[in-house]
Amino acid sequence: MVLSVVDANKPIKAITFDLDGTLWDLEPVIAEADRKLHEWFALHYPAISSAFSIYDMRRLRTELLKRHPTLRHDVTELRKSSIRIAAERVGIGPTVAEEAFEVFIVYRNQVELFDDVLPVLKRLRNRYMLCSLTNGNADIVRVGLGDIFDHALTAADVGSAKPEPTMFMQACRLTGNTPEQMLHIGDEAETDILGANTVGFRTIWINRKNETWKHECRPHAQIESLSELETVLATWHSDG
Repeated sequence: MVLSVVDANKPIKAITFDLDGTLWDLEPVIAEADRKLHEWFALHYPAISSAFSIYDMRRLRTELLKRHPTLRHDVTELRKSSIRIAAERVGIGPTVAEEAFEVFIVYRNQVELFDDVLPVLKRLRNRYMLCSLTNGNADIVRVGLGDIFDHALTAADVGSAKPEPTMFMQACRLTGNTPEQMLHIGDEAETDILGANTVGFRTIWINRKNETWKHECRPHAQIESLSELETVLATWHSDG
């Protein structure tokens, strides 16, 4: 655990959480959702599954994002657009994208929370306003956290992805707090920590993979598990 001095005269009123990689492991979730979608294509639209492997579909999304970088803040539309392109190339109409995405999103939201997540969040919600901030398209209701968070924001909601300030500032407006009263917790150095630091949030980097911090601007604290979070908060409070 790494701590830095904070201004305890401005107590934290709300905590924002990144989702993917912070509350659950994203990689196996997307891998399974992609696999289930490919199986669905094979059953209902075999021309697509025959022409495009899972890897091919990922490459389509990468190429599409290079041509249309504004899709970075809307991964749902990015995926739908890639499906429409694949369908068009094999002579299938674009409406398949909506149907296919509904298959994908079911499995995309079948996440397995890290063991430390639910107990800590349940305690925190009694003392702080909680808000989720994600560049992805996870749905906190579908993942089973709808009764935990007061607010939920996605990059698509606000038209801008972290580390841009828009989502962080919208969280301030929703919770009725200034940036100095906000704490953001996330696993990504650039999108979470540097982005939140820039707008004046306090930040905690959750470093579940034991990585090395590589930036001059640092988080206010570093933890390896959410089980350490309440100790950090208590330390900051006692310093005041």
